[in-house]
Amino acid sequence: MRGSSRLVAPTSLLVLLTAFFVVSSTVRAANPPDVVRITAVANVTLRSLPSATAISVAQLPLGTEVVVIPAGLDKTWLRVKLSDGGEGWVQSSLTKSLDPVWRWPVFDGIIAERLSRTGDKFPAHAELVAFIERVMPEYTDIDGRARLELARLRALSLAAGAIPFKQSKREPYATWLSSRGTDVVYDEPGSHWMVRSKTIWDARALHAASPVADDIAWFAVINGLPGECEGHVACYLYVKNQLVGEYLRLHPSGRHASEAVELLLTSLDAFAPGGLVRAAYRFERTNECDELTSAIGGLTAALLRTKVPSRDAVLVRLAALRNTCG
Repeated sequence: MRGSSRLVAPTSLLVLLTAFFVVSSTVRAANPPDVVRITAVANVTLRSLPSATAISVAQLPLGTEVVVIPAGLDKTWLRVKLSDGGEGWVQSSLTKSLDPVWRWPVFDGIIAERLSRTGDKFPAHAELVAFIERVMPEYTDIDGRARLELARLRALSLAAGAIPFKQSKREPYATWLSSRGTDVVYDEPGSHWMVRSKTIWDARALHAASPVADDIAWFAVINGLPGECEGHVACYLYVKNQLVGEYLRLHPSGRHASEAVELLLTSLDAFAPGGLVRAAYRFERTNECDELTSAIGGLTAALLRTKVPSRDAVLVRLAALRNTCG
């Protein structure tokens, strides 16, 4: 034998490998992976003891991740640890189990549930916006990012709309609005805050490659524009062209194309059936024909791109209305 090295016999090697796996399994059993849960509602109270009357230790916003500390068989309350090392008890029903790998299905479920709720106040909506923005980087696929952006826009709309009348200079509204200056705008006639139309259309352009872009564009239609037309037909048509017309230009065969055309038909029948402006509305031929014909031109071009059957009825009404300007 040369040198001092030795060859390990096959049997000895098998023994060593077996011992290694036994030790590894023992270590894993002694140190199981953390059980992580996430708060599924807004403003969850962390308490000092497992009781609804125990002292409040902290308030946990929607989407707070906590590590469960094993503490008996009680399933109603969970002893948890926060990321900053703090500990306390939370009601189990206010949290959801969070898979360490497939996290997005849980996020999707929480977001969908919160968006479907009615009656929530501003703080709950603001927490939802913050939660969506916090988890958005985890969505790396095109459709996932677009889906989250639409959810963010809807949550923004709920939060902005929940700001009480004439309370925008008070907290917590003032700080929130300051941080959302490019996303929301005040609608003076409606006396409420709303998402800026440009914010929505920019989001649609950013996610144009995803099928969700269709729904983002339709959300812009539903969201509307700030301001009031005060009965002026030319103004109403301008708004319809900016919203419904733009949707049809971008998505002539979209999921909401039929709704878009029906919306135009209903609007035209409301203020100008047969091309004649109702007495309750205003049309100043001398000053408003340019705005009117421009809007009608835009809507006509958009309608010609779609195959929705009822489009022809809208085109007839638009042509009749255009004739009022000669």
